[in-house]
Amino acid sequence: MANKAPLTLHMKVGMLINSAQQVTKKFVQNATESGLDISLDQWMVLCPILELESVSQKELGEMCLKDKTNITRIIDALEEKNLVVRVEDQIDHRIKRVVLTNAGKQLLDDVLPIMEKTRQEVRENISDHDIDIFNNVLSKILQNLNYEN
Repeated sequence: MANKAPLTLHMKVGMLINSAQQVTKKFVQNATESGLDISLDQWMVLCPILELESVSQKELGEMCLKDKTNITRIIDALEEKNLVVRVEDQIDHRIKRVVLTNAGKQLLDDVLPIMEKTRQEVRENISDHDIDIFNNVLSKILQNLNYEN
C-alpha cells in the first residue's frame, strides 16, 4: 500500500480549515446573545462599505470573495433590514453603489464590541506572531486555489 502520510496531512489541513468556521458560529452566537440580528456574511459586507463609504456591488463581491448571486442576496437582506441603500453612480448610471444608512452605521457601532469579544475569545493563548504565521499560510493557500481556477 502507498504511503498514507500525504493523504493524512491533506485531510488534517482540510479538517482544520473547515473547523475554523467555528469562529463564524461564535460570532453569530455572541451577536444573538446581545440581541443583534446580523450574520457573519452581512458583517463582512458592511465593513468595506463603512471603510470606503460608497462601493459598487461588483467591488464588494470581489472584496468579500462572493460571487454575483451571493453578494446580491446579502445586499438584498441588508437593504430589507434598512442597513444599506443602492444608489446610482453619478458618472456611470449602470453601476449601483452601496451606501450605509444611519441604521447600518448604528448597527456597526453596536457590533464592534461583539466582534472584539469574539476576537479575544478565539485568540486566547495565541501570540501575535502565531496569528501572523496563520494569516500568511492561509493567504498562500488561497492564492494557490486562485491559481488553479
